[in-house]
Amino acid sequence: MLLLPAGRAGDRFGRRRVFLTGGMLFLLGALLSAHAPGPVFLAGARMVQAIGAAALAPQALAMIPRLFAPAAQSGAFARLAMTGSFASVCGPLLAGALLVAAPEWLGWRAIFGAEAALALTVMLLAARHLTPDEPASGGGSRLSEIASFAAIILCLVAPLSLGPAFGWPAPVFLMLAAASPCAALFVRLTVRAGPAALIPPSLLRNPSFRWSLVFLLLAVSAPPGFFMVLSLALQSEVGLGPLQTGLVTAGFPGGVVAGSWAAGRLPLQPLARAALGILLLCASFLLIQGVLPGMTPARLWPLRAGMLAAGAAMGLTITSVMQLGMSSLPKSLAGAGAGAIQTMQQVSMAASIALSFAVYGQALETRPGLEAASMMMWLQISATGAAALLALAVLHQTNRSRRKAEAC
Repeated sequence: MLLLPAGRAGDRFGRRRVFLTGGMLFLLGALLSAHAPGPVFLAGARMVQAIGAAALAPQALAMIPRLFAPAAQSGAFARLAMTGSFASVCGPLLAGALLVAAPEWLGWRAIFGAEAALALTVMLLAARHLTPDEPASGGGSRLSEIASFAAIILCLVAPLSLGPAFGWPAPVFLMLAAASPCAALFVRLTVRAGPAALIPPSLLRNPSFRWSLVFLLLAVSAPPGFFMVLSLALQSEVGLGPLQTGLVTAGFPGGVVAGSWAAGRLPLQPLARAALGILLLCASFLLIQGVLPGMTPARLWPLRAGMLAAGAAMGLTITSVMQLGMSSLPKSLAGAGAGAIQTMQQVSMAASIALSFAVYGQALETRPGLEAASMMMWLQISATGAAALLALAVLHQTNRSRRKAEAC
């Protein structure tokens, strides 16, 4: 709920200032979590961490156009994606190692102690190396606009997250329906606020930015739902343990690192790289969909290869899509753009997980587990296939317009 307001705050108050403030909140939340006397206090401390994380994330993405020349931005976006992928692998492993190595009296609190130490290190480095930037002039977003946007996100993400777990009760659909009047109010307040809005109208008039949101919705959001259903199917149907499942699927984040690295070195424009990445992602899903029904504990290598290929395609896709959305924005809109991109990514991921579990659960009524997972993958194949066709069409139209302009 706070990603977009935090990104806009970076535009208004300066990204360095908001980044450091978010880091201090994250550090405070980690320290409070480490000393939590019970689960309610721990949940509150984690919310403090989440507010800090929401302030940090858009600034990191929005600072790239300010810190790097246009020619170097592709590599910078690639390194950001590589770092996130590497962290997604190392985080759980480090947490598991801390649980094993920590003395009994410390236990799980050691994880939050490590988070606090990392946050303090990053904040000290940021305070030393990040130069202050000029805040944008003009008023900020009103509280009513922020509240209406937060209500939209809450009415979308909470039902999509809780629906599969509770069998889609009626309140879930009522909450989803409530997102419509909240969206209508937000649009009205946005039009009234003009350039000072959370999502300035000029942001959505940028074609590259609009297409990046579409590709985030259709392609970048596809893997989370597939990943969660696959992990469940491997344990319940193939009989793999959690560690074995993690080793089988480890090729995906490893592939993301490789694909992100390659994205920074391909001599193609971001839209062309995004189209290539989405095509490869769709092909990888087709490969995995074909090998899933015959999967056995003794024959896991086809799935490992498919996961590696899907991860590489995902790394190429997400790096290119983020650069497509951010590189053409003026610096005054970088924070709003970063917040909107990451908000779309989070909402789309929640929708992907909910829809994947719904399709998987429906297929389980008539098919064995691996076949049901294979049927579920048509959801990802359809979404990435549609995104690939759109990306190719936009690329063709863009190249055609460029050739006409050069001829004139």
